[in-house]
Amino acid sequence: MTTTARNARGATLAFLDAHQAGVTPHLFGDLLTHLLGTETLVRAWGGSDLLALAALGHAAYGTDGFEDHFLTTGERPALAAVIGSEAEALVYFYASCERDVFYPQLESGIAPSELSFRDRFTGDRFAPSHSLVTQFVDLTYANEGELAASSPGGAAEWTWLADFRRRTLRWATPAFAAGLGTLLESDR
Repeated sequence: MTTTARNARGATLAFLDAHQAGVTPHLFGDLLTHLLGTETLVRAWGGSDLLALAALGHAAYGTDGFEDHFLTTGERPALAAVIGSEAEALVYFYASCERDVFYPQLESGIAPSELSFRDRFTGDRFAPSHSLVTQFVDLTYANEGELAASSPGGAAEWTWLADFRRRTLRWATPAFAAGLGTLLESDR
């Protein structure tokens, strides 16, 4: 991690603290613990500093699966000032995903040029770039992997995630696909 990335990480942790992430309830504990766990997986699986910063902020605006949020989409510049505009754009993309629309496309074998992303905040539709989809899938693997590892029943109970991984491998970076596979198998 570069000095700049360390500085951004420190500023991001202070930002999360100021926004009460440590006391915001999340599925198996508090939001800050989840965000840090997601970042840990991103780094363990060789993700970039940009992806690690996005992991720390990925729930800032809530998600299709976690409606609680500590920022509104109107406050995007505040998060961008801390994690950078490129990482914030990934956070927004992640948060704005209408999963019931996008996940089936990722799992279907559809050609990259045929993907249609629907922004759940605005209703806008567009074709995301292949690289953006890969970042999204990698972040999804780390996010859901952290939840699976933290769940009381352990990762072995997350059979839907193993199925999702198997059907979306072509979008993920190999290290993330392998990392999630190992995490899901380690509990069996």
